[in-house]
Amino acid sequence: MSEKPAATPFKPSPVAVETKKEEFKATSLPPAPKPAEKPKPAAKEKAAPPPPPSGYEATFKEYKAGDIVRGKVLKVDPSGVLVDINYKADGLIPTEELSDRQPGSPEEVVKVGDVISVYIENIENKEGYVVLSKRRADYERKWKFALDAYHKRTLLSGKVLQALKGGLVVDCDGIRGFVPASQVTKTGEESLDAFVGRVISLKVIEVNQRQGKIVLSNKMAAGEKEKSDTDKILNELEVGQVRRGKVKNLKTFGAFVDLGGVEGLIHLSELSWKRVKHPSEVLKSGDEIDVFVLGVDRTNKKVSLGLKELQPDPWVNAAELYKPKQIVKAKILRFAKFGAFAELEHGLEGLIHISELSIRPVQNPGDAVKIGDVVDVKILRVLPEEQRIGLSIKDVLLEREKKAAPPKEPTTAPTAEEKKITIGDMIAEKERARAEKEAEEAESEEEGFEEVA
Repeated sequence: MSEKPAATPFKPSPVAVETKKEEFKATSLPPAPKPAEKPKPAAKEKAAPPPPPSGYEATFKEYKAGDIVRGKVLKVDPSGVLVDINYKADGLIPTEELSDRQPGSPEEVVKVGDVISVYIENIENKEGYVVLSKRRADYERKWKFALDAYHKRTLLSGKVLQALKGGLVVDCDGIRGFVPASQVTKTGEESLDAFVGRVISLKVIEVNQRQGKIVLSNKMAAGEKEKSDTDKILNELEVGQVRRGKVKNLKTFGAFVDLGGVEGLIHLSELSWKRVKHPSEVLKSGDEIDVFVLGVDRTNKKVSLGLKELQPDPWVNAAELYKPKQIVKAKILRFAKFGAFAELEHGLEGLIHISELSIRPVQNPGDAVKIGDVVDVKILRVLPEEQRIGLSIKDVLLEREKKAAPPKEPTTAPTAEEKKITIGDMIAEKERARAEKEAEEAESEEEGFEEVA
């Protein structure tokens, strides 16, 4: 068999290839046209702000409906009230907008020259006036006032206009409110009618504008006012001041005095330069007196007062008025275990020790003298710095006996026995002085124990 000749590979001619390229080019789609751009809108020019008012117009204020402004009454007549509110047009208050209550004439509510608050109802009516309302301004002021007082817990003063079964109707600076009977501070069997016409302290406890209700409390205000008054007086008090007060209460240890909201104590020792056993010896409840401020404790709210500081101090001249060995009159005031206290002239007191009450020994002061007795006493010692005067009845009696006894024959020198008596007298004198001081200190301690008890 003869072999087949090998197949020759096909090669396209250059002409054919070029033709296809041209055909491809001829059939290609043209490029899509670009969308036309929309023209941008021209930027709007900002309107220029109106020029500010100048000249005469610049003196006026700008208002709008709903504003509350102040104005001066220019004219009052039956048709209404003309008001200058510092605006380009005057304001007009119709008669019905003057007040909640209907007055007989506008003059009963306002007068020419009055400066009042008004509410702007309409900035301009057809006549060119600004329409105003005083009634609305008063209404808005009322609720603002009440709300401010409620939130700030302000203390108010109000006049009681009427007593109802359930409480009191009050007026607080033109604003009416109601005080329930349970919130009225009464004393004893005091009735609500007794409050009509009074000015009382009040505190707002409820504001309900929707219901048109303002509720106040006299009890809460009274408590806060008392505290406020107390703090105010305490801050004003200074040591050394002289204050007017009223005696409120007497205790065994002193007297309480009301200084107008703050009570101070006059201790028993500060009532008089004399010794006082009970304040009733000097004062009684209800007395109005001047007192001297000795101390102020603002933290504990305590005030110490004195009464004797406003009286002359008799001890200043005691050493000039009384000298040792002087014999004077004295009135027996009271007894102590160690002797008797006697009143001298010039507001001074002295102590007669139990050993000086009589020539013979006594166990009780009442065995020798009685309260109220006026006796002759001898001044033994005067100690102004310690406020003490030592007295003796015994020495007066001994001197009287000596004068009554027949005279002794004079001797040239004292005997040993006489010398011994003289030394003993000196020792006894020292013992008496010591005993008197201890006795007075003991009495002071007893008074202190009584006060604590």
